[in-house]
Amino acid sequence: MTARVIQWASGSVGKAQLREIIDRPDLELAGLYVYSASKVGTDAGDIVGRAPTGITATSDAAAIVALNADVVLHAASKAFPGNTNTDDIVALLASGKSVITTTSYNHLATYDPDVEQRIKQACARSGARFHAAGEHPGFMFERLATSLTALCRRVDKITVQEFVDCRGISAREMLVDLMGMGKPPEDVTAESPLFQAISMQYEQSLAATADVLGLCFDEIRTDVQTATLPYDVDVTCATLPAGSVVGQIMSWSAYRDGAPVLVAEEYWTAVEEIPGWDLALGGQFLIRIIVDGEPPMRLALTIDNQETDLPGVAGGQLAVAMTAVRAIPYVLAAPPGVVVPAVFGAYRWPDAR
Repeated sequence: MTARVIQWASGSVGKAQLREIIDRPDLELAGLYVYSASKVGTDAGDIVGRAPTGITATSDAAAIVALNADVVLHAASKAFPGNTNTDDIVALLASGKSVITTTSYNHLATYDPDVEQRIKQACARSGARFHAAGEHPGFMFERLATSLTALCRRVDKITVQEFVDCRGISAREMLVDLMGMGKPPEDVTAESPLFQAISMQYEQSLAATADVLGLCFDEIRTDVQTATLPYDVDVTCATLPAGSVVGQIMSWSAYRDGAPVLVAEEYWTAVEEIPGWDLALGGQFLIRIIVDGEPPMRLALTIDNQETDLPGVAGGQLAVAMTAVRAIPYVLAAPPGVVVPAVFGAYRWPDAR
C-alpha cells in the first residue's frame, strides 16, 4: 500500500527526506511546505535534482494542513527564533495526519507537560500518530545503547559520547545562533539561555532512556567547557572571531542515590585539534557508547560526515533524515497516539523506584 507523504521543510534534513519520498515506489509525495520564499512555487523535484513531480513548494501552512495525506515528515529547524513547531505539529495531527518529526520532541513529559497533553489530545481526537525520530537524541542512547544492555548481567552506568566536527555545517543559524560557535565564552555556560535551549534535547534523551531501562533518577547535573583560539577560524558558513568559542564539551549526568547512572557528553569542535582534547575525527561523526557493569562494554560508531551526492546534505544529516523515513510504515501500523519504538530485551534496573 502506498503512503501519501507531506514533506514539511526542505533544509538539509528535509531535502534528504524529500528525495527519498520521490524515489521510493511505496511513497507518494502529497505536498511540500517550505520556509524560504525563494523556493515557493518551485517543483519539489527541482529542489532535489529529480524530474518534475507536479508538487510545488508552498509556504501556506493552512493549505498543507488541508491536504489529504497519511503522514507528515516534519523537519523544521530548531535554529530560528520564530518557533511555531508545536502549533504546527498539533494542527497537522488534529487534521488526521500522523507526524514524524526530527525536531526534538523525544520525551514529551520532559519537554513540556502542556505540549505532551496537546499532542496526545490531538492524536486521540483524530486517530493520528506522533513519533519523534532523530539520530541523537532519538537513536544512539534510547535505542542503540539500551539494546547493548541485553548482553549485560548488571549495568551500573551508561555513557554516550558524541564527537561532532562542526566545520562543514552550512547554516550560520545552526552553527552560531543555536550551537554557540563564534560566541564569547561567557555566552556559553550551563546557565546561559543558549545552553538551556540545547540542554532540553539531552534531558529528553536521558529520560527516554530511563523509561526503557525502568530506571528512576533523582536529578540531572550539567557542565560546559569551552575552548578558544587567539586567531580567526574560517568554517563553511562563518568566520569565528579570535577569542570566541571554537570548541565545547557539554555533559548531562542523571544521578540516582548520589551516583551518575546515565551520562550524555557532546564534543563539538570547529577546528581540527584542541590541546588536551581527544578529537581524532577526520570529518566524521564519532559515537562512543560505554557500558559500565558486568561485562563492561565499549562501542565506537563512525558516520562519514562528508557531503553526499545531494548538495548541502552531509552524512550526519542524511542519517537523521533516514530515521524518520524508515519509521513511516511502523508508525502508520501503530495504534493512535505517541509511538515509542520498542527495545527488545534491554536491561531493567532491578530496584527501580
